[in-house]
Amino acid sequence: MREFLIWPDLASYRGAAFASQRHSHFFLQISFADSGPIELRGRDGVWHSYGVALIPSGASHEMRAAAGDLTLIYMDPLTTGRGLLADPALPPGRAAVEIENSLGPDDRQKIRACLQQPGSDARGRLLDILHKLAGEDRRKSLDPRIQRGLDELHARSEDITLGELAALAGLSLGRFRHLFREQIGIPFSGYQLWLKTHRAVRFLSGRPDLVKAAYEGGFADQAHFSRIFRRSFGMSPSVFTRGKQPFSARFFAD
Repeated sequence: MREFLIWPDLASYRGAAFASQRHSHFFLQISFADSGPIELRGRDGVWHSYGVALIPSGASHEMRAAAGDLTLIYMDPLTTGRGLLADPALPPGRAAVEIENSLGPDDRQKIRACLQQPGSDARGRLLDILHKLAGEDRRKSLDPRIQRGLDELHARSEDITLGELAALAGLSLGRFRHLFREQIGIPFSGYQLWLKTHRAVRFLSGRPDLVKAAYEGGFADQAHFSRIFRRSFGMSPSVFTRGKQPFSARFFAD
């Protein structure tokens, strides 16, 4: 069984290991196998082995298939994952940072147990373990002008333009664009695509209809949604809706 647990700012995968094509996504990712290392390749073109890999937001990576089961944790770098990559920095060209010494065998077993029998307190238990990795940066807040823009983005069901957010912040378009990328780590257009993908994936959990999911997410058509999904996760969305292996996704409000 392959199972995803999905909260608004946190997600997990537990199940058979798989290979992915090169991709990147907004959420930062923690990855470890039940036994043995996992292998990732970044922009340097070299496969590297990790006991526990921390892949930062926006890092291009691909993964080799491994034997046994795999655990993946996805965290919103603006909230649940804030400060997790304050130290050490990502080596040039690499896909991930090795954090096996920081997230030891006992912590990894607690994470697996939490995901295998998730209750109403699963999110809190996961974050109690993972936030031990956070550094001083976790206590720093976003620029209030950017935070106001993010709040507006999440509050609206329809698209909002960069110009509208710049006006709301009282900044020029160019200054707001620069500040947004500086604070968030990706361009405004990339963050908008992530929000659309998140909405479409939520729809897919209950109804495996790619055309309707694309519409619910705000994409122009199914082809556009499929391209962005593949670029974000390294595989086609049809892998989840029509795959041969059992797959389930459970969504939680908080």
